Amino acid sequence: MGVGGILVLLGILLTWNLSRNIEKFRLGTRSISRFMFLGGLLTALGFIELMLGMGTEVMALPAILGPALIVYALSESGLVRAKPEMLVQVAVIVGSLVLSGDRVLYVIESFSAIAVVILMDAAAFYVHTPKPYSRGARLSAWLFTLSVPLNASEPGNPLAMGLYIISTALWVAILVALHGVLRERFPRTAQESL
Repeated sequence: MGVGGILVLLGILLTWNLSRNIEKFRLGTRSISRFMFLGGLLTALGFIELMLGMGTEVMALPAILGPALIVYALSESGLVRAKPEMLVQVAVIVGSLVLSGDRVLYVIESFSAIAVVILMDAAAFYVHTPKPYSRGARLSAWLFTLSVPLNASEPGNPLAMGLYIISTALWVAILVALHGVLRERFPRTAQESL
């Protein structure tokens, strides 16, 4: 969980940096990426609190506000649109609540899981993401989604933990590669940006 939490935090920071650069050239503003950054920090705080076992009361606010800010930022940017695939993934995460023993804790955890899946899908469904990276980001989102019900039914399940680590590592690798694409395509003018 600790390694996965570090990978999630790294993924959130890389996603924020990409969105900040893209936003500057596509939208001419930076206010949306600030919401994404704040949402990412709150989501990461929820993960850190979970790893440290600080309890549901402390986790609740950042775990719920973080994903809400991320979804707001992505929807306001207009650069990423909701797809039926994203809705199915969210439904799987929410549906896995019936498998969990500690419903209150799991409801809070599911908000963070939804935020991570949405961030993975943002990389997949951004219109200028090259197809190989888009497919890899979609795969990472599905692997992460599958890890959630597996972990809900049996916390600490090795298969769930393996899927969690693989999915977040794949997502981070894709984000690093997209930073390379951004550098290659970064324009002298706004017309050719990623």
